[in-house]
Amino acid sequence: MKKAFALLLAVLMLMSLAACSGGTSSGSTPAASGSAAPASSSAGNGETVKVVITLPSMNNLPSEEAKQAVSDALSEYVQGLGYNIAIDVQPYSLVDYTTDMNMRLAGGEELDIIYTGPINTAVTNGYLVNLDEYRDNVLAEVMKVVGDWDLCGTVNGSLYGIPAYKGLSLDYKYIYNEEYFKDFDMTQIKSINDLDGLFAQFKEKYPDELPAAYTYQVSLPLYCEEDHTAVVGTYFATVGDSTELVSLFDTAAYKKAAEKAYEWRQKGYVDPEGSAQTLTHDVLSQSGACKGVYMGHAYSVPTIEQMFTMNNTYGATFKAVSIGKTSLTSNTLTYGIAYTSKHPKEAAEVLNLIWTDEYVMSTLIYGLEGVSWEWNADKSSIQYPEGLGLDSVPYTCLFSCGAFGNQFLLYGMDGNTSNEDKEYMKELIDSAWVAPLFGFTPNSDNVSTQVAAVSNVYNQYDKALMYGDVDPASYLPEFQAALEAAGINDILADYQAQVDAWVEQYK
Repeated sequence: MKKAFALLLAVLMLMSLAACSGGTSSGSTPAASGSAAPASSSAGNGETVKVVITLPSMNNLPSEEAKQAVSDALSEYVQGLGYNIAIDVQPYSLVDYTTDMNMRLAGGEELDIIYTGPINTAVTNGYLVNLDEYRDNVLAEVMKVVGDWDLCGTVNGSLYGIPAYKGLSLDYKYIYNEEYFKDFDMTQIKSINDLDGLFAQFKEKYPDELPAAYTYQVSLPLYCEEDHTAVVGTYFATVGDSTELVSLFDTAAYKKAAEKAYEWRQKGYVDPEGSAQTLTHDVLSQSGACKGVYMGHAYSVPTIEQMFTMNNTYGATFKAVSIGKTSLTSNTLTYGIAYTSKHPKEAAEVLNLIWTDEYVMSTLIYGLEGVSWEWNADKSSIQYPEGLGLDSVPYTCLFSCGAFGNQFLLYGMDGNTSNEDKEYMKELIDSAWVAPLFGFTPNSDNVSTQVAAVSNVYNQYDKALMYGDVDPASYLPEFQAALEAAGINDILADYQAQVDAWVEQYK
């Protein structure tokens, strides 16, 4: 079970970190942005206690000196608010986080704030503190922030984790090199289905160029939106407002995505390497290997245009058009308190600050002002100090910005965010369709053998289909038969029973 927990945690973090984006600040100082210590604070008992924050990071890890400097600054700040807390910030490489945390928790090492991974599994393993006693006092403010999203951190009626408050609904865009598309009417491109005609015109004019990178992980979410197919876990889905689970691989959305991937591979619209390709969408498009890309962000169109224009390596100007927005289907990025914590109340106080205090949140992600970042001239956003960048500043956890805490509190960073983006992310959330099982997370304990077998089948077939390596006319039925033989129907029955109980309790 612990090995399965580690593997699932890695997959979920890798998928979710890809959606990173941030909010902005109006230039307030720590003194202006702080929260007063509540009546339930540790302040006044005379003892300063240490709270360790373990933060998954995809950036270069900071030195011990840089981590200590950030920890000292945060400790000074929260103590100034009246908390007798010393904060110890410990970013961990995402690659190592799953193994390290699992081993430490299993061994009983003292930890405080942790990423929970699949929260049902973490609760079953006994890794998390029940947060119910803090919900209406120490955590009252963060509960107001996350609202109904608290279901994402709730197991059997009790609160165990706080979900990241982020731009969860994505705006998918077709992003393209303006020079290559200047003769095409891009105002007519409003959905993934409109790309067929555009790509045909492009290929006729530029037979040796690619109009897109690849279809893996980007086509399926758009086809799911057509009939509100909402993925549950990895292998199942609901369709529309129904709470009945079906195999994701039997849905119309999955079939359409597989057929489109194969069609575009055959027509030469996307990268011919298919699933053998190891480079990301961003790298392929920004290096000029393809002249367009479609992908989802919580950013506005102008920000994406600026981002791609600034970051591409061949001097291109990029434009973008929106082709679809995604629903709210799940949020697996939850943070809780480890069962080994000696000071769970104080850890809960720090959790509350991360989700409600601009300075705390921004310092955890960006590091220290004047060291790893500085304000721009009008203090509307921040930038790297002269001569430094993402890979050379002493401290940054930038790529965790959409996977930890409250993304809307972050100071904006030049070339990445704006005040308009923060509002846009909220608009996307407010206008998104909410799946009927939003907040539900299945527990695989009863069917772990079948899950392992289905996982092997999934790994064998899914990428080949979603990259367009194989013809779905024959390969998809083969995939479906292999899933059935591996026991997917056993998992479905067990998960449906969990769904029915969850609906009875929460809906």
